[in-house]
Amino acid sequence: MVLSALIFGAIAVAVRSGTEEDDDEISGPAEQLPAVVSAAQELLDTVPPESTIAAELGRAYGEAVVGFDEFAESGDDLAFAEEFDRLPDAEARLLGRSLGEMQSQLSPTEVDGARGADDRSGDIRFGLQLSRAAIQAMDPDATARQQALAILPFSVQDLTGFDEIADMLAAGDLQALEARIDEALSDAGAAELVSSVANANSQRLPVVDDVDYSTEFFSGYDAGGS
Repeated sequence: MVLSALIFGAIAVAVRSGTEEDDDEISGPAEQLPAVVSAAQELLDTVPPESTIAAELGRAYGEAVVGFDEFAESGDDLAFAEEFDRLPDAEARLLGRSLGEMQSQLSPTEVDGARGADDRSGDIRFGLQLSRAAIQAMDPDATARQQALAILPFSVQDLTGFDEIADMLAAGDLQALEARIDEALSDAGAAELVSSVANANSQRLPVVDDVDYSTEFFSGYDAGGS
């Protein structure tokens, strides 16, 4: 787990440096990015309104982790597939790939991405909506502090007054929270938040019948970020 934390904490994902046409495709609000729309189509079977798409995607990531918890106890891959429309290995790869693609497309120019300074604030709020919904679905009975420690980047956890930050996340006061944590985030901005969601997901995936589903997750994540 230490290794995975280091990988995600460093935001070590390759970002496509492409043509001007590629950059055009990842302009606009985070909610409209191709990776976000694609993730919604695959995980939700629909594309929700922009006002709710981050939260609905986050909930899907969290519910998938709960599904893997249940699968680890039952070993019933067919029951898992009935609930998630995919066998566990395919679901783990999809979770990783979709988060890797989002992280890549949310990466700003400072880390060889395409997002500009004007995108940073909205992108961070998108990342916070995704994070909040994911952890509340994943660990609904955890305290606000426990949830924040599980889902927010290490740089934010080191801030003075972290309990207040945790309460803001739990309450959904995300505009104020974005202003509070912006300076603590690296140049990667929202991509750092998505990286932490990926880290939280990967750490909870089980080994069942000698299949390591975190390895399947990483396979998808690497493909999504390349």
